[in-house]
Amino acid sequence: MTQGQDLERKDQDSKKVIVIVVITILLGVNVLLLWQFFDKKNNLEEVTKTLETTVSEKDALSAELQRMKTEYEKVNQENASLQSQLSSKDEEIKSKIAEIQRLINSGDAAQFKKARQELAILKVLNSSYVVQIDSLNKVNKELNEQNLTLNNSLTDAKGKMDNLQAQNSVLSNKVAIGSILKTQNVKAIGVKYKSSGKELETTKSGSVQKIKTCFKILENLVVDKGSKDIYLRVLSPDGAVMSTSTETFTYNNQPSLFTIKESIDYENKDTDVCVYWAKGSPYTKGKYTIEIYCEGNQIGSSTLTMK
Repeated sequence: MTQGQDLERKDQDSKKVIVIVVITILLGVNVLLLWQFFDKKNNLEEVTKTLETTVSEKDALSAELQRMKTEYEKVNQENASLQSQLSSKDEEIKSKIAEIQRLINSGDAAQFKKARQELAILKVLNSSYVVQIDSLNKVNKELNEQNLTLNNSLTDAKGKMDNLQAQNSVLSNKVAIGSILKTQNVKAIGVKYKSSGKELETTKSGSVQKIKTCFKILENLVVDKGSKDIYLRVLSPDGAVMSTSTETFTYNNQPSLFTIKESIDYENKDTDVCVYWAKGSPYTKGKYTIEIYCEGNQIGSSTLTMK
């Protein structure tokens, strides 16, 4: 082999080595690129899976929170009348719902974990809230039943009281009526006197010197015993009260003129009374009416006709 051929062969061998080295490097680069491709693909799949898990967990937490919030609002609406009694518990639950919503909105796995823990606490609060409401409803029901019983008792008591008041009113009226003195055998006559002082009855107007009115006040054990003022009103034929004074007594809550007043001592038994009245001037012919009053009540009357 010539020297030129030998050099040519060596040159070819060198080129082969270079080609092999280049191919080896390219193969190594390809292997590295292929490894990086699959590594990134795996990482992307894991990130995608983690993202899907995160979204799924967020949706699950949001759904659970919404369910519990709906239950809470339903209980609130059904027991609106108890809100004033549950205000502190109500505010605690609302605050817990807002806190959980904030944790869910953060989108962080650690916050999701905390949100799930807070949801468990919220569930306990809701259960406690429902138990408290049931207890209050039971208490209110018992109170309403007691109030109904009390109202019925009050109604019965009021009915009895009204009945007693009616009976008392009747009794008071009876006592009031019973406390009025009554008279019997009321008789009014005209009298004149002889020179001897003897009293004679007369109906002649020109001869009458006094009008004599006699009557019996009947026994009455209801009336207080003691001094009683008897008022006589003598009405002339024209209906006017005959009186020589302006003194009055009370009758029907009004001041009334009287003809003569006589005080007697009443001992709750039959008492005979005679009252005389002298006009001081001649009487006219006609019918005179004599009325008897005591303690604001008219207790008797009579008439006398003079000719």
